[in-house]
Amino acid sequence: MSEAVDTKREQTETLLADVFKLMEYPAKLEFKDMTDGSLGVAVHFDGELPGITAGKRSHLVDSVQFWLNKVVNRPNTTRRWVNLGVNSFPEPRAQQAEKPEKPAKVEAAAPVAKKEAPKKEAAPVKEKPAPVSKKVDERTLKPAADPLFTAAGKLLAEKSAKLGRVYAVMGLSNDQRALMLQAADAVKGQTAKAEGEGHWRRFTVTPEKLTVIPRKQVMPDYDDEDEDE
Repeated sequence: MSEAVDTKREQTETLLADVFKLMEYPAKLEFKDMTDGSLGVAVHFDGELPGITAGKRSHLVDSVQFWLNKVVNRPNTTRRWVNLGVNSFPEPRAQQAEKPEKPAKVEAAAPVAKKEAPKKEAAPVKEKPAPVSKKVDERTLKPAADPLFTAAGKLLAEKSAKLGRVYAVMGLSNDQRALMLQAADAVKGQTAKAEGEGHWRRFTVTPEKLTVIPRKQVMPDYDDEDEDE
């Protein structure tokens, strides 16, 4: 194994240990070289955690994996994908199957049209306008307790107030946004709110004082293929 690969493994182990410690999710890590060339990591959490099931993907693990690969695979460095699994090693990434060639179209002879008796034109049907979805005020909801989303809302609010960054989370239900808003409202130095409509509705936290990000710290742009991974 090359020195560059060893460095990736050491960096991955350090970053994962730090982030799980900050989240108060103690875990043991196992590493394995996967057949597809990636670095597999089996994350063994101590006890059961909300939203995390052994052998299955979760929003938490996927988010940590996405962030980890952004940090480890910086520009002008040897790139190696890191794949996380819960209590076991993840399966190797499937290779993209080659698309089969489309068969040639066979043109059939046009059938002889039969003369039909003229039909009476039906009266036009008026289309009913699509129902307008009502906006939900998440702050008025009383969702069931979920420690995972409560902790996430508090953590993002504290990070925003401390670092001067704006954070946003999409793909949440109304109850999940409500829990994160309730937790964030208790943190000073930032403002939390829900904005957007439909699929694009999101939870956001904005600091009272924004901090300008130095150019060298701006995350690089990757190809669309890497973003999908």
